[in-house]
Amino acid sequence: MPNLLYRHPFQDAIFGIWQISEPEAFYRQDFPISEQEFLELAHLKGIRRMEWLAARWLLHQYTGAAIRLPLAKDAFSKPFFPEHRHLSCSLSHSHGIVGALLAREAPVGCDIQVIVPKMDKLAHKFMHPDEQAFVLEHPAGMHSELYHIFWTAKESLYKAYGIKALDFREHMRLLPFQWENGQGAGRGWIEKGDYRQEFQLWFEKCPVQDGGQLIWTVCRGI
Repeated sequence: MPNLLYRHPFQDAIFGIWQISEPEAFYRQDFPISEQEFLELAHLKGIRRMEWLAARWLLHQYTGAAIRLPLAKDAFSKPFFPEHRHLSCSLSHSHGIVGALLAREAPVGCDIQVIVPKMDKLAHKFMHPDEQAFVLEHPAGMHSELYHIFWTAKESLYKAYGIKALDFREHMRLLPFQWENGQGAGRGWIEKGDYRQEFQLWFEKCPVQDGGQLIWTVCRGI
């Protein structure tokens, strides 16, 4: 089974990563979906459709529920359990791989990203100059992984915030952190207008089945 990773990153939280290799029927078996979800799924094709199904299937495994708890989306497309508001969740996908985070506290967020060469060229779009300076303090061989950490961290913060309209360079910031042996922990914050929320972050590197590598980050408010 392509279960790449299973973690308890925070108290009362489960996070896992799954690489899709099964047909759609595998994920649809004993997997009821709501009318809203059916309409959403009907517009998806190919790998995006499989990622949608696999991410929700994986999240269902973590709830431990005998019958799946359907998800809804709020006005900003953030998923939530309408009948179980004490649970929080976050989903992510990248190149046929999905991640799911389930927690009993909010706000939380997760993001996964297969390591790709283009991230180095995009970094200036989502990193504050102070963050760029932090990366440049490290050997050149570490830069790509660090850029992927910043990207997934800010994507996870964006999902935890849930209201969109955030500037990744100005409204979100990561403090300097340690990155050793493919894992690390850090802190960051979101600040926009009168809103400010600090977050705990955990990030890690994970091998994938085709020989590549993936960076993932989870966050929770503190």
